[in-house]
Amino acid sequence: MLFSIDEDVGERIIGWLMPDNPAATPRILVHLDFDHHVVVEAFVYRPLLKEQGLHNTGVCGFIVDEANCPGVSAATRLEIIDADNNVLIYRRRNTGPLTEQKFLRLETQLFRSSGIDEQLAPQFQMSYQSMELLPEETTRSIFAIPFTNSIFSSGRIFFRIWEPLLRDRGFKIGILLREPFEELSERLLILKWASSPDVSSAVLDLMPALQTCAGALRDVDITDASALDAVLSHPSDEMRALLYNPLVYQLAAPNAFDPPPPGETAATLDALAEMDVVGIHADLHSFFDLLTAVLDLPDPLAELPLAASKTVIGFADILREMRSARALIEKDLEVYAEAIRILVAPSDAKT
Repeated sequence: MLFSIDEDVGERIIGWLMPDNPAATPRILVHLDFDHHVVVEAFVYRPLLKEQGLHNTGVCGFIVDEANCPGVSAATRLEIIDADNNVLIYRRRNTGPLTEQKFLRLETQLFRSSGIDEQLAPQFQMSYQSMELLPEETTRSIFAIPFTNSIFSSGRIFFRIWEPLLRDRGFKIGILLREPFEELSERLLILKWASSPDVSSAVLDLMPALQTCAGALRDVDITDASALDAVLSHPSDEMRALLYNPLVYQLAAPNAFDPPPPGETAATLDALAEMDVVGIHADLHSFFDLLTAVLDLPDPLAELPLAASKTVIGFADILREMRSARALIEKDLEVYAEAIRILVAPSDAKT
């Protein structure tokens, strides 16, 4: 899916939407208010989309005006959504101040830090979360949005794949690092939870990676150290993709299918050095202070209780004593230790 908006002059909005199916005629859902929605089917011929072989007919353009969408001129909470995929295409600027920055928060956790996103998203005209769930074409279209400089996005995407486009489009990039054993602990607990037959398939659809691993721990008692060690010593390829040095892979791998090049620890640290905002969960206050300054936010971000649960921490303590667990995240541990040395030591030295 690709999209763009040409203009919004109040009484008229012009744009286009190219669907994943080149034979389909796209539809948009115009939200004029919380309870006022209008569906508009594309009816404008966009010749370039057909000439370039992107769409069978080229009928991908739309005009939203008073004729097909009464009330558009006065709507201050207007949003346009892809009616089939529910992806935000356009949000009209409201009367409040917006951050004139483009920012990607690289998510490292299997379950995203929604509390951070909920604070940041309203401060930007366009906002997107869980980017890892979107098709590559849609992600590219979001990063290349031409009609605004106020864009927030977050997701567990591979940094080196998108870095050239992000830099070309003027994005700032931030990341919040988590202690590797705690992340491994949470991922294993999530996999165990996902193996339960009571888990809704709709929930698994939101995280495709869980589907391929859902049965790996179904018959394993993860409180049994011997049974868990057997699984971690010889993980399946699917489990390995989720558990093996996930931070290093996310930041240093050239793509989603090939491993990082030799010297992966140094390559990951180089990637972190190129980012605009780097922090750790143990010092969220400093991360928020730096984020506020880099993005020139009008108000400080509110403190959040991001500490891991007692269950996650307790399981992480067990994993620390297991050689097989340490072997899975050895490179992540090296990166995290160096990040702690750089980010925490200077402040400690002053006390």
